[in-house]
Amino acid sequence: MTSRFTEEIIPWTFKWEGTSYENDPDDKGGATKFGIDQRSHPSVNIRELTADEATQIYWDEYWQKLHCNQYPVPMDWVYFNACVNCGVGRAQKLVRQAGANPRKFLDAQDDFYKNLAEARPSSRKYLKGWLARTADLRKVCGLS
Repeated sequence: MTSRFTEEIIPWTFKWEGTSYENDPDDKGGATKFGIDQRSHPSVNIRELTADEATQIYWDEYWQKLHCNQYPVPMDWVYFNACVNCGVGRAQKLVRQAGANPRKFLDAQDDFYKNLAEARPSSRKYLKGWLARTADLRKVCGLS
């Protein structure tokens, strides 16, 4: 793992994903901790998941497997965040839409969140947080 990943990207991700066990009935991923969801990780004891284990999952299943490092800085982080927060399939669609332009990508991600909240009323409660998260990512990546 790179120091940038463990010292910048993961702490920022945990800040937004949370570090405690949650089981929100409106979260389609089921129980989560550190943003790792039970649905995608049925063999993981989410309640007992440690920060180190979550970091390793993010490194193996997201950063490495999805080739986040193929993108230039800060697009690598922007893409990783979308994979974590709105899913790999959606992140790949956003890449096709915005290319490797992180500003366009984040604008398209915000539009996705707004449209999702409009189409799925149970998700409206997340919209403010989603938009705050992308605004904070713009700030930490020097895109604001």
